[in-house]
Amino acid sequence: MFRVCEIKNANRRGSGVKKQRDIPLDELQTRPPEERTVPYFSIVPEQVDKDERFNSLSPQDQGLFLLLCSKLWRRGGMVDNFPAGNAHAIGLTLDEWNTLQSRLTGAGFLLVSADTLSLLQPELREQYLQFLERGSSL
Repeated sequence: MFRVCEIKNANRRGSGVKKQRDIPLDELQTRPPEERTVPYFSIVPEQVDKDERFNSLSPQDQGLFLLLCSKLWRRGGMVDNFPAGNAHAIGLTLDEWNTLQSRLTGAGFLLVSADTLSLLQPELREQYLQFLERGSSL
């Protein structure tokens, strides 16, 4: 859903293909103190249409997930695993947030970090880290 490089490379051949490093999961789950905010992220509509995980969500959960992605992006693709704060950030009660988090985690959209202190959207986190590595827009 957030793999922009796949779309950009679709019609490129040879030296025109941009290299994309596969970022290991442990690196996705780590936030160095020098990370900065990046102004925007890209959603690939073609990937959204084909994503069975996304299409299996209710329309309300789809909207809440996309709203959550905006909040995640502001923190580099991951947020603290603080249910009350996350619920407040997207306008839900604590019970509604816990239910949503459970559904999104079950669908594979959210991942709880190994130390359980953070929630991340792996594809969004990967896009963010690739942006930082390139030092330019995706």
